[in-house]
Amino acid sequence: MRKNLLAGLAVTCALAAPFSASAASVTIDGNFTDWGITNNGTTAGWTPKTGINYAVEDQSDAMSGFLSPGWGGQAYDAEAIYVTWQTKADGKTYLDVGVVTGHDPNTATTSNSYGRGDIAIDFGKNGSWDFGILTANRSATLLRGDVVATTNANWSTGLWSSPGVLAPEASPYVTKVASGTDVGNASVAISNAFTNMGILGGNHWFYEVEIPVDAFGSHWQGMNPSEAFSIQWTMLCANDIVALNVAASTVPEPAIPALVLAGLAAAGLARRRHNA
Repeated sequence: MRKNLLAGLAVTCALAAPFSASAASVTIDGNFTDWGITNNGTTAGWTPKTGINYAVEDQSDAMSGFLSPGWGGQAYDAEAIYVTWQTKADGKTYLDVGVVTGHDPNTATTSNSYGRGDIAIDFGKNGSWDFGILTANRSATLLRGDVVATTNANWSTGLWSSPGVLAPEASPYVTKVASGTDVGNASVAISNAFTNMGILGGNHWFYEVEIPVDAFGSHWQGMNPSEAFSIQWTMLCANDIVALNVAASTVPEPAIPALVLAGLAAAGLARRRHNA
């Protein structure tokens, strides 16, 4: 009888095992191969493995280097963004983000060059940027890897008020976090330069970020996103922006009471079979 009860409890545990709708497993180490991305000189190399949301807009120096909203060619090309999430052995769920760019992350910000920006997330896709994930130190207290709760007023903006219109005082394009409330810590890794990505050539870099979703508070309930969201990255001038819209999960999580009842029912069935 004890054996049958244990079998029922095992069923309960199996049913309660955590899962997520986008369950691609990646390691945050600056290596893109576990995302399924391949620098093989083809357009197919941009395509990740199953379970990853992505957007690609690989561009070149055509049109005098215009990228949208600004110029810069390969040196300021934000080329692809990848998003997935996973629940790990520690029971916590993490949002994983990858970005491929032709912009050198070591670019200094001077009068005519601009460094790397931060990852921005807008839950609800309502035009309000709710969180920034810092890819570099921004102040004595806002450091690389910080997850910062923000409003649009907490962000610095780029050089363009609209595509091709240079008007930094009126730019709507957020670039880096200038202030806000630190609500968590993300893992951030940035690769060395690599080549042969896509068919247009040039050097590329890969940003990899992992965020514990409990930092998002009510915007992310459970193992899957409860709200649709927009996510983007750009450099400090916002010459080019890569963005992705991610839908709220349509896969419901199993309710714990229902799982317990299912396990107990399985245990009872096993017991009846034994007695028979």
